[in-house]
Formats: sequence, C-alpha cells, structure tokens
Amino acid sequence: MTVREFLRVMWAGKYLVVASVVLALAAAVVYADRKPELYEATASVQINAVDLGGDTASTATTTTVDTDPRLVEAPGVLRSVAKAVGGGADPKALAGQVSGQYDAGSQIMTVTTTASTPESAVELANAVASAYVGSLPGVIDDQIAELDARRDALRDQLGAVDKQVADSPKDPLAGAERSTIIDQYQTLSASRSTLESIVTPAQVLTPATGSSAVVVGLPRASIVLLGALAGLAVGVGLALARRALDSRVRARPDAAAAAGVPVIAELYGVTRAAKSYRRTPVLPISSRVASPFTESIRELRTALHVAMQDVEHAVVVVTATDPHAPRSFIAANLAASWAMSGRSTVAVSGDLRRPDMENLLPRPNGPGTDPDGMRPTQVPNLRFLALHDPTMDPADFLATDRVRATIEAARDAGEVLVIDAPPVLAAADATILGAFADCVVLVATAGRTARSVLAEAAERLRINGVPLTGVALAGVKGDSRMVYASTYGDPVDAEAAAVAPEPEETSSDQSSPTGAPPVQAPVQAPDDDAAAPEAGGPPRPAATHRPAGHGGHAGHSRRPPTFPPTGAGPGKTTADADTGSDPTPADVAPTIGRLLRTARRS
Repeated sequence: MTVREFLRVMWAGKYLVVASVVLALAAAVVYADRKPELYEATASVQINAVDLGGDTASTATTTTVDTDPRLVEAPGVLRSVAKAVGGGADPKALAGQVSGQYDAGSQIMTVTTTASTPESAVELANAVASAYVGSLPGVIDDQIAELDARRDALRDQLGAVDKQVADSPKDPLAGAERSTIIDQYQTLSASRSTLESIVTPAQVLTPATGSSAVVVGLPRASIVLLGALAGLAVGVGLALARRALDSRVRARPDAAAAAGVPVIAELYGVTRAAKSYRRTPVLPISSRVASPFTESIRELRTALHVAMQDVEHAVVVVTATDPHAPRSFIAANLAASWAMSGRSTVAVSGDLRRPDMENLLPRPNGPGTDPDGMRPTQVPNLRFLALHDPTMDPADFLATDRVRATIEAARDAGEVLVIDAPPVLAAADATILGAFADCVVLVATAGRTARSVLAEAAERLRINGVPLTGVALAGVKGDSRMVYASTYGDPVDAEAAAVAPEPEETSSDQSSPTGAPPVQAPVQAPDDDAAAPEAGGPPRPAATHRPAGHGGHAGHSRRPPTFPPTGAGPGKTTADADTGSDPTPADVAPTIGRLLRTARRS
C-alpha cells in the first residue's frame, strides 16, 4: 500500500478514526479524574559493619546485620509501624505500601512507602525506617542463635572425628577433616563475637521529607495524551480493517480482477461534470474546456477505437452493473466525442424504462425528426435515435426483427453507433442489445459497485455471447497527473487548474431580449474535420480563429461554446443555416465582446 492509498483509506474511514479518538480521550479523562492519586516517599538507613581484621587488606572481612530487604516488610516491623502511625492501621494492609532495596556497595537500605497524601507517605516512610532500625537488635540475636546452633553441630562432628583419629592415628583423611571442622568452628566463633560487639547495627541516614514525596504513576496530561494515541491507533486499525473487509470496487486492479476483462478507462470527475451539465446545460465533451472528465472520455474513445480494429460501421453498447452508475451521461459524452472527431455518429436510446439520453441530447433550434426516425442534436455530426414501443414489454420489443432492422439501418447511416443500454442485472435488455454490438463497455462506479455485482454482470454478458471489451470505472478520484494532462499546453490554464483541478463548464448561451435564437459561439474544428461536411450542410472550414485575450492563446475560449445545430456552419445561427446567408456584424458582435471581456477578467 502506497502513502497515497493509505491516506485515501484514512480519509474514507475518517469517521471511524475521529470516533475512536474521541471515545479514547473521553475514557482517558474519566480515568484521570477518578484515578486515586498516590504519593511516594523514601527514607534511607545506613547499615553499620564491623571489620573482622586480617593480616592484609585482601584478607580483611566485614560483618553486618542481616541485610535482606524483606526484613523491612517483616510482621514485627509492620506491627510497630501500625502503632506508630495510629488511626487503626492494618499491618497486613501496610505490607502493600512498604518495600525495601539494599545497596551492597554503599550499605544503605532504602525504604519506600506509598500513601494517598504526601504527608501520610512521609510519615509512613519515617515510621518504617525507625521500626526497621529498632528491629535490627532482635535480628542480631537471631543471627547469634543461628551461629550457636551451627557451632553445636560442628562440635558434635568434631567429637566423632576425634574418636576416629584415636582409633586410626595414621588415617590422613580423618586428620584433614578434623582440621576443617576446627577452622569452621573458629570462623563461626569470630562472627559471633563480632555480632555481639555491634552496639548500633544501623541508623536512619536520610529521613523522608514533604518535598521528597512524588506522585506515583503518570500525570493527567500524559494519561490524556496516551489515550489520544491509543484511540488514533485503534481508529487506524478499524479503517484498515474496514478497507480489507470492503467488498466494493476501489481501483483499477479490483475492477479488472472482478470482471475478468481490462479496465479500458478510468473516468475522473464524473460527478462534477454532471453537476456542471445541470447548470449549463452543455455536455462537457462538447465544450473547448479541457478537464479530467473530458480527457477520460477521449481515453475511452481511443481504447474503443483500437478495439474495433477500424470497423467501417461500428456499434458500441454502453451498459452498467447497476442503476446507480452514470451510464447515460457517459454514453452521451462518448457519442459526442466521436462526433466531434469528425465521424458521423448516431446515439441510440436503448433504455426504454428510463430514457435519459433523450434529455442529454436535446433537439436543436431547427428541423425536427428526419424521415428515418433520427433527429439532429446540438453537436455537429451527431444524430439521435429513440427506440420506443409502449405496447410491448421492453425486452420483448428489443428482441423483434423491427428493432434489428432499425439498428441495422442506423448502423449504415453513420460511422459509429452508440447505444445506451439498461443495467445488465436489471433486465435482459443489455444482453439483447449486446448481440448487435462490436464492442460493449461495462460501466462500474468506484467505491459503490460491489466486486461480486461486477463479476456477476460480466459473467452474464459472457454467457450470452456478448463481446465485452472492458470496464469503464467511473467515480475515480482525480490526481495531479490528470490535472496536468487536462491543462497541458496552456500555462495560464495549468496555473488556474492548480487552484481548481476541474474547471467548471458554464454556458455561453444568452437569449436576446426580442426572443430571437441565441447567438452561437464559433467552434474551432479539429484538423482532420476540415473537409468533413455537416449533415445536410456545407463543408466546414479547418478552424475559426479568435483574437487572443490577455493571458490566453488565440483559438482558446474561456467559456465553453454551444455547438450550432446540425446543418449550421461555424459562426452561423439557426436562421442563417435556413437561409444560407452570412452572419452580419451585428450578429457576431455580442459574442466577440463577451470573449474579450472574459479574457480581460482572466
């Protein structure tokens, strides 16, 4: 997983992360408020030692009282402490508040105690240190008693060895054992004498004071910070788990693996392009404003053109996995893209239940339906055909010979036929229309279409022999690469795109006060369309140049123009197309003035 993918997963699961952090912070604050504060105090006891003497420094030894730290918690010590602090303290309860640690190098016993207040901790530490010092004489007596018991045992052993030596005077082992026992006995006797000579076994070196009492555990700020970090870790884990358990298509590899066919195009900015169309309404692909969405549509068109292998009259069916995919909008822009590339294109509304394409490709201001049932649209080279029969079920109607003959006639009437088909899993219509196709595009929505749904839709098309070319993945998040691609060649537009990655399309239509048809902005045709005639119109010129405004280039419009109706050449109104007369200066002046004002503002 790359850093970009990780950040996208975190953004998708931001509510889980925020909720986890908030809950963890609340728990940490409650715990910090309710946690009883404990204070710790320490007192140090110096243990006194006695030198046993020796011929040299290396042979000199010292003797001290027993320094086992557990003696600090001895029952006798705790009973004395309980009496000293008063308040009915329980010696057994005090055992959990007292601990000792001995440093052999400095011969210091450190007494540590905890209590709910600093004063109680200091009082308890001093009481334990004093009680411990007071118990050491009894400890010495116990040590002496132990030494006496060991000497008595050695004396008994020595008597047995003496008898053995008397029986066997020349036995070397018996003599050696007798010497060892005597040496041990003398050592124990010396230790006993040293212990008896210790008058003061220890004394309190450093008593506990109020300033030495510290809070045990983490402070409140640290607890809250750790709670926030723990909540963040839990939130990130939940977001990653949510992503791992997510069954929806998220990226190109997911879609390709589920459908079993390649993803021929990733469609960026579909939602934003659809919103722009509802405001204008002008199909984004029919404007001269480049955006990630329009570049994605052209990428889809190019992939399909390669897949068709130069078929003379190609039929492309656009269907979807589910009703939520923006299928009709993509099909309409795809058909317009082919038409703008100079190919005679026919868009067919094959969704009889929800014929949205008819609204996406409205009738221009001009003649109505042609005798063959196809009518012109506002995009040059693009005509529209609706399949409709209210007397029959849509699936039954699409399976009739009449529909087959209609589609064959539409195929012969244009170079490319784009059919908008219903979702695959919603009805059998898509598989019926797919039988007429040379290429079939399956539209899926990233982040919304389940992988199982995409796999089932692709499998249904394959079972029915439909030539599924690939998947068009809509709803993909745009990135800097697509912004750069859509603004390449225009430094001013590239700089503006850094602020607004997907420029919004705005309408250039303005109705005249007298109710006359709107003046259409001139359109710059591609070079390969210079000799391509409009349907029923004269050949179009190679390009229509406009004066360059401040910060722009000649021939580039800041506002997306509306294409004239089929049959009207560039720079002509519908009335001009009907009469064949050239536009007057009064007709084109508003358009030129509007372009100049837009260039100055930019």
